[in-house]
Amino acid sequence: MKKRIIALIVGLTLVVGLSACGGGDGNSGGSGGGGGETVAIRMGHALAEGTPACDLIAEFADTIGEKTEGRVTIEVFPNSQLGSETEMLEQIQIGSLEAGAIMCGSMQSLDMKMAIEDLPYMWKDIDHARAAYDGAFGEYLANIMSDKGMKEIGYVEWGYRHITNNTKPIVKPEDLKGMKIRVAQTKLRVDAFEQVGALPTIMAFSELYGALQQGVVDAQENPLPTIVSANLNEVQKYLSLSGHFYNTVMMVVSNNVWDKISPEDQQIILDEAAVLSKDVRAANDAVESENLKTLEDRGMIINDDVDKEAFRKAMMPVYDKWEKDVFGQELMDIYREASGWQ
Repeated sequence: MKKRIIALIVGLTLVVGLSACGGGDGNSGGSGGGGGETVAIRMGHALAEGTPACDLIAEFADTIGEKTEGRVTIEVFPNSQLGSETEMLEQIQIGSLEAGAIMCGSMQSLDMKMAIEDLPYMWKDIDHARAAYDGAFGEYLANIMSDKGMKEIGYVEWGYRHITNNTKPIVKPEDLKGMKIRVAQTKLRVDAFEQVGALPTIMAFSELYGALQQGVVDAQENPLPTIVSANLNEVQKYLSLSGHFYNTVMMVVSNNVWDKISPEDQQIILDEAAVLSKDVRAANDAVESENLKTLEDRGMIINDDVDKEAFRKAMMPVYDKWEKDVFGQELMDIYREASGWQ
């Protein structure tokens, strides 16, 4: 009896010792099972809930948790809950936020070359736009952010931006003359609208609905999913399908955080981000006509007769100015090669 008690004590001691050394379940091991702690990532973005990009980013985060078996977890904070895009970038840089899904143009707060996304009518068509971000153009922008301490893990399409207002359909550049239009805090967008005589007004998106309602601004420009989800039809009468800017969101993770993730789990994240990118594009294509019908049913007057060539010609002076002062020939040559206009 005494021998059996001693054996039991020894057995329990071994179990406790193995557990303390990490010999128990896999959850105590590091990312990829190679030692270290689970990597918890908070990802902030400004995309509105109910849009394809926002909803699919949330699904992407869940998938990462499942496929890494909890070694990497991503908690998503949409709709600017953690601050503006500029503020979120600052948080990532100082280490108080791990990741973000930030519109490329907004990244000009870190490097003005990122403003290139705000060139008007950059792409001949959407296929050229998508291929550019999948290729050398997207790689160039990613390298800029790498130098700022952030790893690009994928691009998420936000889409073409269109103009809404309460005065009249916008058909030609002259129709915007003297019109106060809200724009995000990007200097190139201001320059582009000033080229056609508009009065661009910088304003946070959170203030836009009230400003339109009170007549502080006459017009605004956003992608269709944003116009629908924000119910801008309640304060805007006309939607003109101008497609003047094409926006993409870059998903980035702090380099310091990325380096804590095992190579195996890094590959899972990159693979799933590639799937996310394709899924968002497909979803945007699928819901475009649905969004237009929704807005029409809500009472908006939709104008599909915008003279885009006239707008492009009127806004072209910003290309030479910004190539000379900001972008440089190397980046512009990469862009021109991918644009489809040559």
